[in-house]
Amino acid sequence: MDPDEKSIWLCKLDAECPYQVVLPRRQLADDSEILDFLIAYAGKFDMYVEDDYAAFVRYCFADPLDAEIFRARFEPKAEERLKLAG
Repeated sequence: MDPDEKSIWLCKLDAECPYQVVLPRRQLADDSEILDFLIAYAGKFDMYVEDDYAAFVRYCFADPLDAEIFRARFEPKAEERLKLAG
């Protein structure tokens, strides 16, 4: 997809699903848990890889409650995000 097409697509997605959660990409087993949850419980949603290295995934929701429930369930807790090497 060229940059202009991507920009048009992102603008349309932002209008349709403005409530968004960005998470670090997990291993495939965890991805299936997320997809199962989205299919079973979320209304309208979409998702895409945030960067060229597939390190982050942006989950986009039409309903703010869907986004909050998703965030509460899958966003890493503060202590999980800030682990010291040692």
